[in-house]
Amino acid sequence: PLMKDVDIKYAYTSFNGSFLKETVYRRDASPEVDAAWEALGVDSQSPDRPGVIPLQDGPASGLEERHVQRSEKYGAGYFVNVEGMHHLHCLNLVRKSLYFNYAYYKDLGMHAFKNDDHILKLHTTHCLDTIRQVLMCNVDTGLLGQVWYDPQKPAAFPDFNTQHKCKNFDAVRQWAETLQAPPADQIPMDYLKPADPRYILPSTP
Repeated sequence: PLMKDVDIKYAYTSFNGSFLKETVYRRDASPEVDAAWEALGVDSQSPDRPGVIPLQDGPASGLEERHVQRSEKYGAGYFVNVEGMHHLHCLNLVRKSLYFNYAYYKDLGMHAFKNDDHILKLHTTHCLDTIRQVLMCNVDTGLLGQVWYDPQKPAAFPDFNTQHKCKNFDAVRQWAETLQAPPADQIPMDYLKPADPRYILPSTP
């Protein structure tokens, strides 16, 4: 569905790979840092609030009868999560779980951190391994050069400030947001098409 709904464009983007100068995304946990991450859409495709696409668009993304659907009463369609937004959600959870952020979010007790430690660990390691697989699948073959620093005692250091050809992320984020179903607490009891017993798994995949 993405290809027909979003005008994907590519542009060269300079990565900020600074080792010492922190962007807002790297700073210690705070409302300001959370706002910056949330502006990326990290919570726009949560399991509690997936998107919905038309039934006819499902097969192109590998969706079939066994996948959860919206009731015909509300327009039918498949429930979906845009993978790129899920990947960012996962990166954000790993960030929150870093040793210098963990206590802050555990004290807040929101989102993933409202769960007990066992479930939180499973969620975080799920996210970690998802990111691993995404990075390996889309392995970057660009090369990092090295530069000299410290005029008094010159030493070599990798230059992480590289250029990349990137998709227009904001357009994809906005598209993902337009797919959103209503919040979970606003969904009618009959919003989902009843589960077919043939397709009910014994446990989460």
